[in-house]
Amino acid sequence: MPQYRLTYFDLRGRGEPIRMMFALKGIPYEDRRITLAEAPQLKGEFPFGCLPMLEVDGVKVAQTLSILRYLARENGCAGPDNLTAAIADALADQYADFVMSLQSWLVVTAGYVEADEDALYQSIYEPARAKNFPYFEAALKKSTTGWYANTADYTHADIFIAASLEWLTRLDKNADKLFDGFPLMEAHFKKIFALPAIEKHVAERPDARY
Repeated sequence: MPQYRLTYFDLRGRGEPIRMMFALKGIPYEDRRITLAEAPQLKGEFPFGCLPMLEVDGVKVAQTLSILRYLARENGCAGPDNLTAAIADALADQYADFVMSLQSWLVVTAGYVEADEDALYQSIYEPARAKNFPYFEAALKKSTTGWYANTADYTHADIFIAASLEWLTRLDKNADKLFDGFPLMEAHFKKIFALPAIEKHVAERPDARY
């Protein structure tokens, strides 16, 4: 088995889907967590100057979804064929696009920038959620298995979306209403976090706001 080292901040964020994949598959790895203060001095180590970064026997791979897809293919959860894998990829990419559309709200809500959080919630977050959540609810409604790509078991799309929704439940001021109108998304989210390996991971991981 390759030697894996994951480098990310001491947060959940973009690193958590990868950590969850390792946990689900029972794969040992080094979880290298750095502080935001350390990042500028270490930036030269990272491909494209950003995190997360996975080292596979010393070979560096960047970008959350690229890492997640690699691990999914290596461990049999990318989908049973290329077409299904492409569907899973598309769902994960669409959720990533949704997250990117939230950036101006996220940096304020997370405390990195000062601005009118309530105004950004209404002008950025709420419209983005209203646009994107129906896509994922529709995918689950179409699925006969309860997994996003209609696979027999989870794929990287299921892990990525659930992990990313988790930090949203911590940042959304109306998190108790996050899944209003989207019952299949809520059921899927709960199903992922009820998996024994994920329950163990959640119980043992360091605390973080997001």
